[in-house]
Amino acid sequence: MSIQTTDQGDQSIVAAEDSTELAVLYGSQTGNAEYLAHEIQGKASAEGHQVTVSSLDDWLRSGPRQLHRLLVVTSTHDNGHMPDNAAEFWDWLNLLGPGALNGLPYAVLSIGDSMYEDFCKAGHDIDTRLEQLGAVRVVPSIDCDVDFEFTAEKWAAPAVRELLAAAPRPAVAPMIHLLGSAEPDTTARGAERIHTARIVASRPLSAPGSAKQVMHYELAFDDGTFEYEPGDSIAVSIANSDTLVNEWLAVFDGGGLARHHDQPLRTLLKHEVELRLPHPGLIVGLARRRPDSAAILRIIALMQSGDRAQLDSWLGDRDVLDVLTDLDCLDLPIEEIVPELGRLQRRDYSISSSPLRDSGRVHITVSGVEYAGRRGTYRGAATDFLAERARDGRAFQVQRVPAHEFRLPADAVPIIMIGPGVGVAPFRAFLRHRAALGAPGRNWLFFGDQHRQLDWLYEDEFRQLTEHGLLTRLDVAFSRDQEAKRYVQHEMLANAAEIRSWIAAGAYVFVCGDKAQMAPDVDRAMAVILAGGDATESAGQQALASLKNSARYVKDVY
Repeated sequence: MSIQTTDQGDQSIVAAEDSTELAVLYGSQTGNAEYLAHEIQGKASAEGHQVTVSSLDDWLRSGPRQLHRLLVVTSTHDNGHMPDNAAEFWDWLNLLGPGALNGLPYAVLSIGDSMYEDFCKAGHDIDTRLEQLGAVRVVPSIDCDVDFEFTAEKWAAPAVRELLAAAPRPAVAPMIHLLGSAEPDTTARGAERIHTARIVASRPLSAPGSAKQVMHYELAFDDGTFEYEPGDSIAVSIANSDTLVNEWLAVFDGGGLARHHDQPLRTLLKHEVELRLPHPGLIVGLARRRPDSAAILRIIALMQSGDRAQLDSWLGDRDVLDVLTDLDCLDLPIEEIVPELGRLQRRDYSISSSPLRDSGRVHITVSGVEYAGRRGTYRGAATDFLAERARDGRAFQVQRVPAHEFRLPADAVPIIMIGPGVGVAPFRAFLRHRAALGAPGRNWLFFGDQHRQLDWLYEDEFRQLTEHGLLTRLDVAFSRDQEAKRYVQHEMLANAAEIRSWIAAGAYVFVCGDKAQMAPDVDRAMAVILAGGDATESAGQQALASLKNSARYVKDVY
C-alpha cells in the first residue's frame, strides 16, 4: 500500500524532535488506527509541516520524551482496554504527577464499534488523563464508529490546522525525568512475538445439510514455543486467494507484471489489501476521485444519514470489485485505487484447547463464510486461506492475543458459560483445562444453534464431560427444531432460580459469541434473572452492573 510503517519511519521522531511541530501517536490492535494516523501524518507533511508518527508505546521507548503538540488516534481492545501498543504509554501517563503536561495542545480521535458497551473507552481514558495532567484540548475529541474513514476525514484536517495554530508547549527537560524512579518496565509486556504455524489436523463440526460450515483446526508450531492460557485468542495473518487476485489482475493488469511502488501488484493484492470486504472509506476515497459521480454521491448521502442498516444492506452482497463496478470506477488507474483499499487484517479466533490437555497444539473453531455474491458464490478470505493451508500444510504466521478479564477463576469457583455457535470455543478450552487440573469447581454450559442433528458442536465431548461429572449442567437450545424459535436466553430464563443460586455462591458468568443480537438478549435475560420475581427492572440492571464491575460477568463478543 501507499502507507509504509517501517521501523525507520517510526524512529524518525527522535532525530526530528527539536523541529517537530506535531506528534501523531496511535494505539492500534488491528491496524485501523495506525492507518488513520499515517494518513493524517502524510497529508500534514505534504503541506510542509514537520509531523511525526509512531505508536504510543514506540514513542515512549524512543526518548527523549519531548512533546510540543499531540494528536492521539486510538482504538479500544477487549472490553475497554488499551490496544497492545498503547498499554505502556497508558501506564506511563498514570505515573506522571499533577501539571506534568501543562500547556500541551492536544486532540484525540477514537475509533470503535458502537455495538460494544465500551465504545471508544481507550480514547476517552487518554483524553481525560491528558486533561488531568494540564494538557489543553484544542478541538473537541471525536468518536468514530465502524464508518470511521468518513467521520475521521472531516474531523482530521481542521483539527490538525487548529493544533498547528496553537502555541506549542515550551521545551522542557525530557519528560523521562518527570518520572524519577517510577519509570515503567517497558520490557514486561508489549507486542506478542510472531510464530510460524501449520495446520496438522482438521475436521468438520457441522454435519452435511447444515446452513453453516464449522471446522475444527489444530495448529502446530515450527519452534514449538507457543504459550497461552485458556481465554486467549490467536491472530492469524491471512492472504487473499489466488482466484480472487487473478480476477483483479485480469481487470487492472492483464498479467501481474505491473508494480505498485516497489513491489509487484500481485504481491500487494495477495498479502496487503482487503479485496473481499468493502469498507466505507473506499467510498470516501472514490468520491475524491470522482466528485461529480451521482452513483457515488448517493452512497455518500446514505453514509451521512447514519443509517447503518441500509449501508450494510447495500454493501452486503458486494465485494470490493463489485463496488468499483457498480460505481463506474473500473477505469481508474490501479495506483489511484490501491491507496483507498482497506488493509488485509489478521483474523482473531478464540482458542478452544488447553495447554495442559493439548500440549504443543492450539485448537480453533472456525465458522466458514460463504454467500451468494454478484459474481457467484463468495467465500471469506480467511475461510479460503485456512482451507488451503489445511490441504497443503504450508506455514503461516500467528500471534497470541492475551485475554484480560476473560480468564478462569480459582479452581473451586463455579462458572456459568453461555456460548451459542462457535462462541462455545473458549468454553471447550475452559472445560479441558479444568479437567486436566482436576479442578473441583462446578461448571454449567449453555449452548445453542439451529439444529440438534446438524449443529451441535463437540456434542460427544460435552456428553462425556457430563457423564464424568465435570460438566455439572448442560442446557441446549436449538432454534429451528420447533415452530417457535428457542435460544440460549430462553433456557437461562427457564433456569432463573438455579442461576441466581449459583451466582449467590460466587459463580462467574462468561458470554461468548455474536455481539449484535445474542449478547444484548443474554444481557436482558440476565438482568431479569438477577431482579427476581418481585424486584423492579432497574434492580436487575443494577445487579448486572455490579456483577460486571466485579469482573464476574465477562463477555468476549464479536
